[in-house]
Amino acid sequence: MKRRSFLTGAAALAAMAVAGCGSKESSSSSAPATIDPDTTANLTLAYWDKNQTGTVTANIKSFNEKYPKVKVTTNLTAYADYWTKLKTQAQGNEMPDVLWMNGPHIQLYASNGMLASLDGLTSQGIGWGNYPKALVDLYSFDGTHFGIPKDFDTIGVFYNKDIFKAAGVAEPKAGWTWDDFHQKAKAISDWGKSKGVWGCAAAFNSDAQSTYYNTIPQADGFVIKDGKSGYDDPKTIAGLQCWTDWIKDGSVAPSKVATSTPPDQMFENGKCAMFWGGDWMASQLATDLKGKEETFQVVELPKGAKQATVIHGLGWSVAEKSANKAAALALAAHMGSEAAQTMEAKNGTAIPAFNGTQDAWVKTYPQWDMQLFVDAASDYAVPYPVSKNTAVWADKEPDYLTPAFSGTTPVPTAAKNLADFMNAALAKEK
Repeated sequence: MKRRSFLTGAAALAAMAVAGCGSKESSSSSAPATIDPDTTANLTLAYWDKNQTGTVTANIKSFNEKYPKVKVTTNLTAYADYWTKLKTQAQGNEMPDVLWMNGPHIQLYASNGMLASLDGLTSQGIGWGNYPKALVDLYSFDGTHFGIPKDFDTIGVFYNKDIFKAAGVAEPKAGWTWDDFHQKAKAISDWGKSKGVWGCAAAFNSDAQSTYYNTIPQADGFVIKDGKSGYDDPKTIAGLQCWTDWIKDGSVAPSKVATSTPPDQMFENGKCAMFWGGDWMASQLATDLKGKEETFQVVELPKGAKQATVIHGLGWSVAEKSANKAAALALAAHMGSEAAQTMEAKNGTAIPAFNGTQDAWVKTYPQWDMQLFVDAASDYAVPYPVSKNTAVWADKEPDYLTPAFSGTTPVPTAAKNLADFMNAALAKEK
């Protein structure tokens, strides 16, 4: 799921930290890690993606084979309303027992005492080494685990083989560099100028997860570290400057083009040869380009000073004030188990986080090199940048960076101004 969708409506949620919804300290309490098979309890499970209802239902069914007297009621809420509803529930101490959590919100809920510690789940088969370390770190706060990684997203470059061939440009290969990407994108844009075809299109103004959240670590920079912004770091600035340079010489479509027609639509319509996107795009492309699957492929991101991709994913969390915490912990452990995530893989909608279960997902799209998304998670992924109140500064990134990408404000100036704003916001979190 795209970065911007994570933060829709999230700014209001930051008010939780000052609304007194719970303790300012992380929860350290825990219930027994196992429950008796005859345990009787009523649980609610909250999630937002109706496309995953089949998987959720199947895994609840297998949970009930072990615990037949635990009734699980699912609560599906559209993403646009999910976090607003959860905020209200948290303030009223009525949170669902088990729920989906994401990176931009985990620290806010954990730091306010809304989530239960999951450290005791090792006795239920939850070994933290079974998941990508970057995700385990993302769902930890103050040394405590508050989320079991459910699935993950990494980023690659989708490309149209027919356009490359028509333009006389060699297809990209693993191990390619920024220079390789630039040369190919520029050559295709020059060839396609009269045809309205760009070398690359990217949603850099609205989707940092697919764009500069990757080039920043590729340049050996960072967005946030030790409670400080990295936007004024020279290496981070280099990870932003590349987009401005690529846009300036026509290699990448300018924001007005990519805003009027999203990059994925441009790609499907043959108006760009490449676009940077996450593994979540596979399902959409397989549907929209059915019968034309052989016309495109995907390759790993090009290298800058180093190889990197940002990683994000969802997690299973448990409400600290659940009336049936032991049963809720057992359900969360089941949903994060190898068996449950194998079911997730067969569904094909997301890459399961449990190591070794991803092969079924890869085989869902045999026509493309989807293994690269899985390999990236273990080989060179960096965690999605978050803080306690992520939305406060992340929502403002486009305000500062859009003028830089368009060339109206020097990148160093825009980055320094963003760093100042971000550091002021981060200082208020302490």
